[in-house]
Amino acid sequence: MTARPIHPRPPEPPTRPRHRDGVGYWLGLPFRWLYQMGHNGRGIVRVLDITRFRPLPHGLLSPDHPWVTGINPATGRYVWHENVIFRSARGMDEDSLPMDDFVVTKTGQFLAGRVALSVGPEELPVGPRRRMPHGINYIHGTSHYNSGVLVFTDFPDALAHFTDRRFRAEVFRFVREENREVLILFRTRNYHPREYAYFVCCLRTLFPWFCNANGPRGRVLWGNAAPFAAANLITGRWAADVYALKQPGGAEAVIRPPITPGTYFQGEYGGGRRFVRWPEKLLAWATYWRIRLRGGKGGMFFVDRTRVYADQLDRRQRNGIPDEPIAKW
Repeated sequence: MTARPIHPRPPEPPTRPRHRDGVGYWLGLPFRWLYQMGHNGRGIVRVLDITRFRPLPHGLLSPDHPWVTGINPATGRYVWHENVIFRSARGMDEDSLPMDDFVVTKTGQFLAGRVALSVGPEELPVGPRRRMPHGINYIHGTSHYNSGVLVFTDFPDALAHFTDRRFRAEVFRFVREENREVLILFRTRNYHPREYAYFVCCLRTLFPWFCNANGPRGRVLWGNAAPFAAANLITGRWAADVYALKQPGGAEAVIRPPITPGTYFQGEYGGGRRFVRWPEKLLAWATYWRIRLRGGKGGMFFVDRTRVYADQLDRRQRNGIPDEPIAKW
């Protein structure tokens, strides 16, 4: 297993919020949101294309494909640990949290398992065994195998890094040079859905890309279930990989080599703010109520939740358990 450095944690900032975001944050905010709307709209059209208009079929990958197994064919070991491009230092009181390798492995296995639902000799019907269209399952492949992975302890820890201009510049450089997605993982599984929503909407304010909140404590905004909190900063680079599956030799072409160690995030970071600002909270609340008003559809945009989860919904109703399409705040 390739060892990745743990970056040192800077001193804790003062209790009183003294950090100021530059003029670029405030003046550029509406332009980032507008760009994000267009960028996300393009992503939605692409997902609709591979799930409805020209749906990708079952069986484009073999059961032993690296997107299904997570195995780097060059080493015979999981590739995920080689793609960890940053992990923050643990605090003195964080020894009880899961080890980073465990968090990365469990998340990678979970995502690879989603890809496995669209391979094999028999096509699974949409229902209890396969909830998502094949196209979305294939997206999970590029998300776990080709993404750059960043690991943090909790949301304040991550905020202190992403609001650090130098760290944010490295994120942009990584995406620009590698043409990959960004997968953000957290060691702690104990969080409040509202705080998670604030975090992802902070990233949607700092970057011109959408961000999804997946995790084990209910569906947060547009997110889904996951063994650990896993936020996808969706740069749109997934499309090239998934569309390549339709081409001759595409299954081999999408197996990207690991990220070269020591290329990114080689400085000291984490001097940003550990709190969210009012535009980020406003975006979170607006998104929350938009999804709440969708009723039983919840935050599932590309599938009919009432149909693909009909078995779970019927079981809840029989047991007198109220349906919660989105985690309540």
